[in-house]
Amino acid sequence: MGILKRIGAVIGILIECFILLFFAVYLGETISTFNEKIAAAYNSSYQKAYDPIYHTRYQEGYDEQYGIGYNEQHDVAYEEHYNSGYDEGYQSGLEIGHEQGLATRVVLCNPTYKELKKFLARDKTDYEPYLEGEYVCTDFAAEVNNNAELEGIRAAFVAINFPEERHAIVAFETIDKGIIFIEPQSDVVAKPTIGKEYWRCREPIPDYHYEKPSYDDTIVEIQIIW
Repeated sequence: MGILKRIGAVIGILIECFILLFFAVYLGETISTFNEKIAAAYNSSYQKAYDPIYHTRYQEGYDEQYGIGYNEQHDVAYEEHYNSGYDEGYQSGLEIGHEQGLATRVVLCNPTYKELKKFLARDKTDYEPYLEGEYVCTDFAAEVNNNAELEGIRAAFVAINFPEERHAIVAFETIDKGIIFIEPQSDVVAKPTIGKEYWRCREPIPDYHYEKPSYDDTIVEIQIIW
C-alpha cells in the first residue's frame, strides 16, 4: 500500500506539472497574440494619423518652397551660364561651318538695349591698353565693331571731328531705345552733340572725374558709317 501511495503521489505531481506547463504555454500564446493585436492596432492608428498630416505638410512645403527655389536658382544659373554657353556655342558652330564648307555669312540684326549691354560685358576690347601710334581710338572702335558683327549684331563706326583733331567711337541702333553711342575704350554710353565738348558728352562714372583734354574737343561733325 505504501508503494501505491507513493506512485499515486508521483502521478499527481506529474499531472500538476503538466497542468502548470499547459497553462504557461497557453498564457504565453495569449500574451503574444495580445501583443500582436496591440502592435497591429498601433500601426493602423499611427498610419491613419500620419498619412493625412504627412501629405498635407508635404504638399504645403512643396507648393511654398518649390516656386521660390526654382525661380532663385533659375536666375542664378541663367546669369552664370548664359554668356559662357553663348560664346562656346557660337564658336563651335562657326568652326563646324568652316570645316564642312558651309556658308559663314552672318545676318546682322539690331539688338535690344539689354542684348547690347550683355555683348559689351562679354567683349574685352575695353581692357586693351591705349598705345600712342599703335593702338588708338580708331583701333578700339574697329575692334568692337568687328566683334559685334561676328555675333550678328549690327554696329556702326562713328567718326567725330573736332576743330583740329578726330576721335572714333561706335554706335548701335537698339530696337527699344534707339541709337546708342558707346565709347569703346571704356564701354561708357556717350551722347555726342555738335557744338558741345566731347569730354562733357560721356555719361559720368561713379568716383571718376573726366578731365578736359589739352586740345579743343568741341564737336563740329559726326559721321556714322554702318
